[in-house]
Amino acid sequence: MIEKAEAIVLKTLNHGDTSKIITLYSREAGRLKLIAKGVRSPKSKAMGLFQPTRHIQVIYYAKATSDLQLFKSGELIDGFFGLEEDFDRLTLAQVMVELQDRSVEDDESHPRLFQLLVDSLSRLSNQEISPAEAYWFFHTHLLRELGFRPHVGHCSVCREALVEGGSLGNGTSQLECVKCHQPGQGSVFVSGVVLQAIQGLLDINWSEREKTTLNARERRSLWDFLWQFTFHHIESVRGMKSLKVLRQLYG
Repeated sequence: MIEKAEAIVLKTLNHGDTSKIITLYSREAGRLKLIAKGVRSPKSKAMGLFQPTRHIQVIYYAKATSDLQLFKSGELIDGFFGLEEDFDRLTLAQVMVELQDRSVEDDESHPRLFQLLVDSLSRLSNQEISPAEAYWFFHTHLLRELGFRPHVGHCSVCREALVEGGSLGNGTSQLECVKCHQPGQGSVFVSGVVLQAIQGLLDINWSEREKTTLNARERRSLWDFLWQFTFHHIESVRGMKSLKVLRQLYG
């Protein structure tokens, strides 16, 4: 059966002498794997189509009994070429697609999650938008769409408002206030200002948001919170290759 899909390229793997195995996240079918035969040949018209982060449309032969479908043809919708002009933006884009790849299940269509990725890559490629802001919005909303929304308003023990901030203990995703938290190795403290910023990212549409004004220390704690929280819920993201580069930028 011939199928069509709108998709973002997540990753590629060389196969044989001239072919590639392509992992996509599509609007229609969720996570999708194609084998593109002969695509690495100099004569192939699709040679530049499968760079990670590319927004494309593909036509492929689908077989219900196989996890690997056969690529027929494709065309570029958006290359997000602004990413290639800025190393920080390109790094964050690579983190986005790898995080999405490791967070979703095969064959689960989730159009809102697909659109979040498309919109986030578009914002990230826009030189007038803060790359960190674009990324934070993506990461928090990815967690929300996956059912792992961070609850940052109240202490998980006493239910008091976290006006003065809260801490994540090692191995937990629940925030505790200063009175209830027992400090230990791996604890991450997040100030009230940062928690308000996270709440704003989660509750306000991109078009209605106000620019986050955090100092360097607060920005670092926001990064630390996002990743410790994510590691707790999605174990597979711990091995992300792009995280090593991200830590060099924001570590």
